[in-house]
Amino acid sequence: DMANNLKSFVTIKGNEEVTKLIDSLVDKVNDNDSDSPVTAFATAFYDEVELTEDRGVLNTWSNENLGSKWTTLYDAIDEGEFSIESAWYPPKQFFIHLYNLCVKVDGNVEIEVTYEDETYSPIGAIVIKKDRDGTPCMWEEEDNDIENPLEDMDWDDEKYDETSEEFYESLYDNQQSLLGLCHELVITDGEPIDELTETE
Repeated sequence: DMANNLKSFVTIKGNEEVTKLIDSLVDKVNDNDSDSPVTAFATAFYDEVELTEDRGVLNTWSNENLGSKWTTLYDAIDEGEFSIESAWYPPKQFFIHLYNLCVKVDGNVEIEVTYEDETYSPIGAIVIKKDRDGTPCMWEEEDNDIENPLEDMDWDDEKYDETSEEFYESLYDNQQSLLGLCHELVITDGEPIDELTETE
């Protein structure tokens, strides 16, 4: 049974030092030509990755430390922004790990994620930042009710381009409003990230 691929767009909002740190880690993934994409990703962001004899990442390690069976770099976008792909779920433990790396160099760093399953069910957003009391917290909003109008169309239908453009625009707007909600609610109702994580 093939896993659904889920794509997450990650934005680090912080000082120049944080941006440099993140960009250097993303470069490290891209510069690794000898490992598989899964191993290249894990070993760039984590110091102690449990690997198999042929340098694969153990699924148990990945589930615990990343929060999904596998995660790969999809695209290095620009200054503190990148996208990843993972199996089934957004890798929340990875986002927490990322925050913990960043907060050491910028106490006010914020992590924003918008994500979408390849079927567009779910789409969602995640924010990690400090709440009113200065506790690093996470909040997630998800939407599972999105209908993809393109599923019933052929790409050569005369309305396809128009429908496609409208659909992706509404998808983006939807994610942005979920993101806005996360930013509001994380401050008052966020879950402390140290309670959401098993391992440091």
